[in-house]
Amino acid sequence: MITVYKKKPSPNDLELVTLNDIFFNKSTATRMDDRAKEIIAKIDQSEMLSPYAIASRFDGMKLNIDKLSTGCKTALNILYNPDKVFDIRECGDNALDVIYALPSGNVYCDYPLISFDMDKVMVRDDRSVREVESYEALKEWWAQ
Repeated sequence: MITVYKKKPSPNDLELVTLNDIFFNKSTATRMDDRAKEIIAKIDQSEMLSPYAIASRFDGMKLNIDKLSTGCKTALNILYNPDKVFDIRECGDNALDVIYALPSGNVYCDYPLISFDMDKVMVRDDRSVREVESYEALKEWWAQ
């Protein structure tokens, strides 16, 4: 289950990553395996050919993995790095749907960015950590 932060985590907590493209290209890209195939297909409608190449959804041309969208890179960062918190402000709706369905991970945004398809998430603020089970409840928590 995803944990959502609406305030930046403290330096004593988990590391916050705001530059998802750079983090992906430097770290996550070298760790790609079969788990990435479904995420790449859902978000970018591309096929993962190898850990370093995808087939373009437009013409099937072979492209470097760094050509993935920022939203796709963010989802992959979250999947492969559960010990960090990732800023989701650059993610589109298609990426948010995948991110909110991940079995674990940590995301940050200081304003509501929510998938309509979300099931349940953990929310963390200065006071507590608790489970939220609906879009409306998550939106209300963010507004507090």
